[in-house]
Amino acid sequence: MDEVAAPVRLLVATQSILGDAIAHSDLGWLTSSEHDRLAQLHAPRRRDEFLACRYALRLMLAGDASANAISAWQLDAPSGSAPHLHVDFHGAAEASRHQLSLSHSGDYLACSVAPGPIGVDIEILNRKPASRLSELAAMACTPTERERLAAIADDALRHLRFVQLWSLKEAWFKQVGTGVDFALLPLLECRLGSDGVDSVDRSTAPDQVGHARSWIAQTATAQHAVLSVCCGASFAADLRNESGLDWQDAGRWTLHLMA
Repeated sequence: MDEVAAPVRLLVATQSILGDAIAHSDLGWLTSSEHDRLAQLHAPRRRDEFLACRYALRLMLAGDASANAISAWQLDAPSGSAPHLHVDFHGAAEASRHQLSLSHSGDYLACSVAPGPIGVDIEILNRKPASRLSELAAMACTPTERERLAAIADDALRHLRFVQLWSLKEAWFKQVGTGVDFALLPLLECRLGSDGVDSVDRSTAPDQVGHARSWIAQTATAQHAVLSVCCGASFAADLRNESGLDWQDAGRWTLHLMA
């Protein structure tokens, strides 16, 4: 597939940093549907998370944090699905050129915009026992992925690679708009590009269903963080980092549905 014409834009930030900006605003940048969603959230943590995510999307779209730039972007707040531009305000063509995806984990959040369907996922690793990881791999990975995981001797590195695979798959499910399908999950295989150790012979590969990028960082508390974004075609990525983490490129990937 050809590379998409415009780069996928990503913003990674912390909820606490964005909270400072939100606290000094009057929330007039929220649309009526977003106010309705906010009114349904009673736990302070959930309200803060919702506001941070909505502000982050506008910050990514606007490119700067001025009040006029933030309020210029009007978003719908559909329950249970990805946010999108308000079609009546921006028009169908503009909404189609700015498709959105959103993810959060702990204090960190990530959002993306692209001229086509897009999926983003961020994961902050928690320590899990090796036996539990084996059970999760049996549920979520293809036989080839499980073999490669088992070949990693270091428990921490094995856990990191599993979460990276999970994140890539979750980004793909967001991109296709279905949510995680647990029947398809162990049939979806992630393969690192030709310059990586997981390179495979493409002539024997099943149908390719997506392209992805991956980044890895480490928090101040020595937890690994994984960022993934998935698109239908090969793409360049423009990453705006407001998270305070040093994100390292972890390669270009393709995703394949096994027969």
